[in-house]
Amino acid sequence: MYDIVVAGAGISGCIISYLLAKKGFKVCLIDVKRAEDVGDKVCGDALIGRGLDLLGFEPPSGAITNVASALRFYASGMAPITLKTRVFLLDRPRFGQYFLHKAVDNGSIFVDKCRAFAPILEGDKIIGIKARTDNSQVELFAKVTIDASGINCAIRRNLPKDWWVSKPIGRNNLALCYREIRKLKESKVNTEYCDVFYDGKVVPKGYYWIFPKRDDLVNVGLGARMTTINYDLKERLYKHILSNPVFNESEILASGFGMLPISPPLSCSTASGFIAIGDAAEQVNPFIGEGIRPSIISAYIAAETITKSKDFDQDHLWSYNVDFMKKLGIRHAMFAAFGSFFERLNYEEVKPLLSVYEGGAYKFDDFEDFNIGLLLTLKAFLKGFKQLKSIRREISIIKSVLSIYKDYPDSPKTFLEWMHKAEGFWKDYS
Repeated sequence: MYDIVVAGAGISGCIISYLLAKKGFKVCLIDVKRAEDVGDKVCGDALIGRGLDLLGFEPPSGAITNVASALRFYASGMAPITLKTRVFLLDRPRFGQYFLHKAVDNGSIFVDKCRAFAPILEGDKIIGIKARTDNSQVELFAKVTIDASGINCAIRRNLPKDWWVSKPIGRNNLALCYREIRKLKESKVNTEYCDVFYDGKVVPKGYYWIFPKRDDLVNVGLGARMTTINYDLKERLYKHILSNPVFNESEILASGFGMLPISPPLSCSTASGFIAIGDAAEQVNPFIGEGIRPSIISAYIAAETITKSKDFDQDHLWSYNVDFMKKLGIRHAMFAAFGSFFERLNYEEVKPLLSVYEGGAYKFDDFEDFNIGLLLTLKAFLKGFKQLKSIRREISIIKSVLSIYKDYPDSPKTFLEWMHKAEGFWKDYS
């Protein structure tokens, strides 16, 4: 019998195992991968630093390959929009291994090559998980079960369908990406900027990116909502992006496809004896596909919730939902609406809106908090009514989402009423 069993040794799973083991909890962490493969994942390898210092979190220096100073967003035929913020480019396998070792060194028991496949229930409470190893099936009992199994959400999706936490990820809310890590032969890239490109001719309803891990090493890839893809992602990468002379004679160090959730935040990520974190709780920023920072933040919030809880029923674990909504969930909901707004427009409609921001440099914090100031509204007015109308429409949608998610309930007692309101908004908006 453990205090905590964690399914999945991704970033969120390793960090929460480390945090709780450090506090004296008896933790069992399992993963389907071999121990030496933990951390190896198809990823953009970019960690935005905002807010992590408030947690006392600093990525290990040995896993940082570069620190960029801004994200740049490009649209076809326009000057870039620059968002100033600290972005850590990671050696993703080393990053994952570092936190796996931190978890084990602080007392977590780690079992590799072990696949979680089902919860163990006792009435309306989760009391552990069933898992398979190479040779047998095992049952791991715990006071709290953590689903950190990523997009597979191995435990959460196998909970009773009428539980709030078990809501499945719709195919429309999944994105598929293809990514390569390339060692350049001669050309050097600017390490100050992580570049994201929106070009409907290359990636309809999606984007591609070029992130500098070093001046001669880049993470390059593209992705889009799965329901919009009727073409070969890899072929598009080679034809439209890797044809750039900077990639001539470059060497492929890693490649692969990946999948991530791009949905509004999961309305409820808890049940009695259970918390879902990271990708398993759909905590990726649905507009820019950022998943590492939300995984770290959710692990810290979950660890704090468990540490402070006198009991591990739904009522006592509910503060995890509340705190995540306050720290990131509200923003993710606004980004979900913001992204959907853009997807509804064709490029000729998007371009006038983006032109208001074109060539500007802004703080990432203001972008993430949707602080659209009077100056931009004035610029829209000066550029013409069409731009002003678009901005007003965008602001109206964002305000509607904000008003709903700011009222997220402090306890499960009023959750159903709130959930119906939120789901009604997304149904009408979709």
